[in-house]
Parts: sequence; structure tokens; C-alpha cells
Amino acid sequence: MANSTLALALYRILFDCVVFVGPPLLIATVVVFIIGLLQAVTQLQEQTLPQTVKIVVIGFVLLAFGGVLAGPLYASTNEIFSSFYLYRR
Repeated sequence: MANSTLALALYRILFDCVVFVGPPLLIATVVVFIIGLLQAVTQLQEQTLPQTVKIVVIGFVLLAFGGVLAGPLYASTNEIFSSFYLYRR
């Protein structure tokens, strides 16, 4: 496998991983920021509340949109595995 082909495949997989991980992390960050503001306003000192909400939000986003987010990653992986025979020595 040529270095350029390998670099392109790695770039596509990493980009698809960022697409898969980005939306849940962004939504969880916004939700935890809002909960942090509410905790600061109400002076609630509960340490586990943001973590629990973050886990629930990420789980919900992955359950609701996991198929759509994982589609490009699955397609890239399938393309790489189906083209292995082209690069045999």
C-alpha cells in the first residue's frame, strides 16, 4: 500500500470519527455549561449532577442519531476492507 493511499485512508477515518464524536460532545458541553450556570445561581454544590446529565445526554444523542452519525464511518471502513485485495504484494 502506497504511503499516499494509507495517509488518505487514515485521514478519512479520522475525519469520520470526528463527525461521529463531535455532535454528542458539543451538545453535552452546552448542557453541562447550562447546568453549571444553574448550580452557580442556586449555589447547589452537587458534584455528580453534571456528570450524570452528561452521560444521559450523550447516551440519548447516540441512541437518537447514532445510525446517521456512524454511516460515514461505516462506509469508509467498508471501503478500506473491501479494497485490501488491491494492495497485495
